[in-house]
Parts: sequence; C-alpha cells; structure tokens
Amino acid sequence: MNLLSTNKLGALSLIVGPTLAFIMFLIQPGGVLIDTVPGSDATGLIEVWRANEILVKITSGLIIVGLMLMTFGVYEFHVAHRGSRGDGLNMAGLACMSLGVVAWMMAHSLTVTLASPGSIAPPETWASTYSVRTSILLSGGAGVGLGVLLFAISVLIDSRGTTAFKILTAVAALAGLVGFIAWLTAILDTGSMDAATRIARGMYVIYVVWLITLGIRLVKEEKEGDSVAD
Repeated sequence: MNLLSTNKLGALSLIVGPTLAFIMFLIQPGGVLIDTVPGSDATGLIEVWRANEILVKITSGLIIVGLMLMTFGVYEFHVAHRGSRGDGLNMAGLACMSLGVVAWMMAHSLTVTLASPGSIAPPETWASTYSVRTSILLSGGAGVGLGVLLFAISVLIDSRGTTAFKILTAVAALAGLVGFIAWLTAILDTGSMDAATRIARGMYVIYVVWLITLGIRLVKEEKEGDSVAD
C-alpha cells in the first residue's frame, strides 16, 4: 500500500483542507465569533482587522492553505473518477470551484493588506481596496457554490457509495444551489448583501462535511482497489 499515493494525499487534503479553512474562518476577527462586523461596514471591519493584525494574518494565511489543500483534494477525486458517467459535470464543477478558490485567496490576501499598519495601501485607498476585495469575495463565493452544485450532481450520477452518502451528496448539491443563488443575490443587490452572505456562509458546514466524506470515500476506494489487485 502506497502511503504517499495521490489518492491518499488527495483524501487527506479533502479532510484537512476544508476543516482548516472553516475553523480559521470562524475565528477570524470581524467574522462569525470574534468582533463580528457586517460585511457592508468597511470602516468597522478594517478597524477590527487592524486591532487584531496578528490573528487576521494567521487566519487568512491558514485559510489560503486550507483552500489550496481542498482544491488539490477535489482535483484528485476528479482524477480518480475520470471516465465516469458524470465526468463532464465533474470537470465543470472542478473548474468553477477552482476559480472560486483563487478569488477567495486573492480576497484574503487583500484582507492581510488592509489589516497591516505598514500596508502598501495608504488610508485614502482603503475604501476602494475594500470594495475590490468584496467584489472578488462575492464572485468567488458564486463560483464555489456553482462548483459544489455541479460536482455533487456528477457524484450522484456516478451512483457509487452507500444510501447515506448519496443523501448527503444530494444535500450538498442543494446547498451549492442555495449558496450560488445567495452569492449572486449579494452581487446583484448590494442592499441585501449582508443577509445574502449570511445565508451563503451557512452552507459552509454542509460543504465541509460532504468534502470530508469524499476524502473518506477516496481512501476506501483505493483500499478496495488494492484488495482486488492482491
């Protein structure tokens, strides 16, 4: 058994990556648990970030690492099921999620910039920098939501796994749809941005649980393949 096989590394990335990114998202200042500030309050958020510079840099950096691991894991899951009945949607979902993750990574890089007292962004540019960050963040969310929807549908079409796994995958597809619509609403109607993003971010829990199950399934499939080979 190859402990460093792409399947095992991909599975580990699917388990660790989303979990790490989600935990860091929860504890990032200005977000869910610490000094919560609405996303529409640019001044309030920047003040919170600057007051918690070190924690913001740590959480943003680890979110980026978690997202990269997650993307690698999703790619490896796609590779392991290449040629399946849902292959086309699988690839489309991977592409959408990858573009969304890149956007989120850029947004968190801008968060670090705004949180740094010695930032390359002078005070008079903070508002415009924050606006760019928000636009990138919303677009990335829409990409990830659509990607989860398409990828989950492809997994359902492939029809492997237990009934419980299929039910969870269907729930993930629905969460992806809800997330995509919510992020799109935030983009098109800025007045509802705070409410829409809360709904979209509420889907994260489902995404994380489902991605972890994909990782577990990837390990099981390799073990089954090794048993057949033996």
